[in-house]
Amino acid sequence: MKADRVPVAPDAGLPLAERLARQLAQERAARQASETRLAGHLQELHDARLALEQARLEIRRSEDAERRLQRALWASGEAVWSWSSDDLRFRVEPYVDEHGRDVCVPALTKAELAAIVHVEDIETFRLTWRMHASGLRHDLDVAFRLQLPQGLRWVRARGRAVQRDRQNHALLVTGTIKDITEQREAEESLRLMAQAFTSTRDAIAVTDGEWRIQETNQAYSALCGLHGDELAGQAIAPRLTLPAGIEAELAGLGGWAGPAELHSLQGEAIPVEVNITPLSHFTESGRGYIVSLTDLREQMRAEARLARMALADALTELPNRAAIEQHLASRLTEATRRPFAIVFIDLDGFKEVNDSFGHEVGDQLLRAVARRLTGLLPDDALVGRWGGDEFVIVLGPDSGDNEVRSVAQIVLAALNQPIALDAHEVTVTPSIGAALSPRDGTDPGTLLRKADAAMYVAKERGRNGLSFYDPELDTDVQRRVRMQSLLRTDAERNGFTFVAQPKVDRDGHAVGVELLMRWSTAAFGNVSPVEFIPMAEKTGLIGLMGRHALHAAAQLVKRGQEAGHRFTVAVNLSPKQLLQRGLEQQLMVACQRAGITPDQLELEITESALVDNMTVVEPLLRRLRETGYSLALDDFGTGYSSLSYLRHLPFNKIKIDRSFVMDIDHDGRAAKLLAHMVQLCAALGMSTVAEGVETQAQFEALRALGVQEFQGYHFARPMPVEQWLQQLGPVPAVGPSSPLDSPAA
Repeated sequence: MKADRVPVAPDAGLPLAERLARQLAQERAARQASETRLAGHLQELHDARLALEQARLEIRRSEDAERRLQRALWASGEAVWSWSSDDLRFRVEPYVDEHGRDVCVPALTKAELAAIVHVEDIETFRLTWRMHASGLRHDLDVAFRLQLPQGLRWVRARGRAVQRDRQNHALLVTGTIKDITEQREAEESLRLMAQAFTSTRDAIAVTDGEWRIQETNQAYSALCGLHGDELAGQAIAPRLTLPAGIEAELAGLGGWAGPAELHSLQGEAIPVEVNITPLSHFTESGRGYIVSLTDLREQMRAEARLARMALADALTELPNRAAIEQHLASRLTEATRRPFAIVFIDLDGFKEVNDSFGHEVGDQLLRAVARRLTGLLPDDALVGRWGGDEFVIVLGPDSGDNEVRSVAQIVLAALNQPIALDAHEVTVTPSIGAALSPRDGTDPGTLLRKADAAMYVAKERGRNGLSFYDPELDTDVQRRVRMQSLLRTDAERNGFTFVAQPKVDRDGHAVGVELLMRWSTAAFGNVSPVEFIPMAEKTGLIGLMGRHALHAAAQLVKRGQEAGHRFTVAVNLSPKQLLQRGLEQQLMVACQRAGITPDQLELEITESALVDNMTVVEPLLRRLRETGYSLALDDFGTGYSSLSYLRHLPFNKIKIDRSFVMDIDHDGRAAKLLAHMVQLCAALGMSTVAEGVETQAQFEALRALGVQEFQGYHFARPMPVEQWLQQLGPVPAVGPSSPLDSPAA
């Protein structure tokens, strides 16, 4: 194998100095080339750095532009949204909220978006979107409501497809969305205000700062009698007179209201209520005003009608009680007070007409009496209806005894003549009482009370006559008259109280209670039932008072039931009640209102109720017994026909009068008589109740005779109903230690 040849440099044969020079030249050339290349690299690096800085500058400018765009969008309340067919999602670009915070909204599918669109707007939203996406509408513009975390909001979305396929279907849609809730609310408020402005019945005018009319509604034009264009530019005064210096008052209070008069084109002065509200903005002439006028004419007419109605009796159209009192007050406060007379009239027999023919005929009778009185009395006399069947006549100035007697003769003659009604002819008579001012009083209340008292004296003296108030009248008569008047008032307003008289069985346990009426007055104190019950029967008030007692008894049963107790409550029926029509209905209503059954009421009837009324009372009692009420014959043994009652009438219980009980423990004859009575009742299937048991000995004797129930002070005195309810439960065995034995019980 041949050895490799070593290359020989071309300048190998050159002298050393030349070779060095060449080498040096080569190195210089190489260094220059390197420096040239380095300079090129440096230039490239410089250019790159410049390009980078330019790029950074462009980015900053772009970011600034984007932020400016975001701020502009935020200022306009809008954000950018887009939809792409690539993923079928709606996107809202991040935006800056009013607090400067970045807000990002998650992308939503059409189903997700539809889920938060208000149900009433979903079809509008879908139709608008389909029409734009399919190319049927060039632009998309739709307003709808969204259910957002902050509540229901109105938004308006506008946009346009920026890319479509060959079939013109949208591929990319973009636009803006804006919250228009406040705008919609403002528009709705303006719409309502405009509607109210045009449709309100109040007359409204808008003025400038110098009170020149700028705008009016139809009501204002109609009130003035001019068209709106005729009113424009006119000063609101002098048609409407406003207080001097009202501008300062408006500036201080923010508004003004008060009465005024508006003068129409026809010269009519129309009473109006003015309300002035300053406008929130200023016109060239200063702050304007909204002037609202309410026409008061109809209101004043209605008030006048109501005033007339308030002073007129609806049935007879005569002045009513309020009008009479007002007239008397006016007469008594006149500067030159002159004497006059007042006459009080009550119709004798009116109640019988009502009971016999009904309230409709009674009303016809009252109207006929009113016509007779007004047609016959002097023109200067005021004729009014006081209430019920009572009338008041206030005679003219300077009237006295003679004028009263003359008027009384006219009234007596007029009302003693038969009165023909629609289907009946009836006759009533007047009881007339009179009082004179100032002799008998100088105030309406006193005069009316004394005339009323005199009228009751006329009734006491036989009715159908006249009686003057006399301070020297017998004290008992005055007391009775005053008491009757007060009893009438309290009967109408149920001014009574009720106490409970417990009943016990043979073991001393409570089995029921008798309800007793009590009457307490400021004038007479506590009035005994012995006095006021006969008075109520005589004056025809017993029916109303008895109805109060029935309802009180039923309510007491109900209260006991609610406390878990079942017992019977006994209540007395007066003879007058048994003869009144409607008693059965009254009883049923009382039970229904209290929610109790008839067997929980015990009706006590005295023997006096049966005398001379057997034909009426017997069928009534049988119907009551069949309905379920328990019937008790009260005060048994005090009448002459007691045994016949036991044989004919359907009583459940017989109440033995206290006159038989008081001597039972020491009178053998009384004991024997009572023993036979108890045996007779037992044989007829009736239980017995002993009244007036006051001692342990009486109780033991009666129990030995077979009496089933007992009442009397030995067990308990009549007590307030509330106290008795608290004591419900087993009554302690009677004896000296019984708490019910004390007088305080």
